[in-house]
Amino acid sequence: MTYAKFLAALTQAHSRMTVAATSGAAGLARERAVHGAFFADPQNSDAKSVLREVAIAAPEHVYRAAEAVYQQLRSTRDLLSSEAVNFQTPEYRQAISLFFSSLDELQQIMRKDLQPPDHRRW
Repeated sequence: MTYAKFLAALTQAHSRMTVAATSGAAGLARERAVHGAFFADPQNSDAKSVLREVAIAAPEHVYRAAEAVYQQLRSTRDLLSSEAVNFQTPEYRQAISLFFSSLDELQQIMRKDLQPPDHRRW
């Protein structure tokens, strides 16, 4: 359940940030709106909190992959905070492509971790 919760928290944070970035706010107001959207999870399960759950429950390799995707989302947040960046700028397109690609890879790592081992020792 923690894995699904973390993946959902990441994608929902991204969606909230894109809405905030397109709200028409400028300068410091835009930065605050995007940063606020990153953390303002209405279900009180922001990505950083759920990452802590992953750190406790998951094997180290899963946690490290999850942490990397979280950092990519933070980088995307920082890009979206700037008025110089929009959804068409190369920096954003590269960052978001990497984020979603890494998110897909993380999902596969998590799925593999949840599968029962092929050979059980009795």
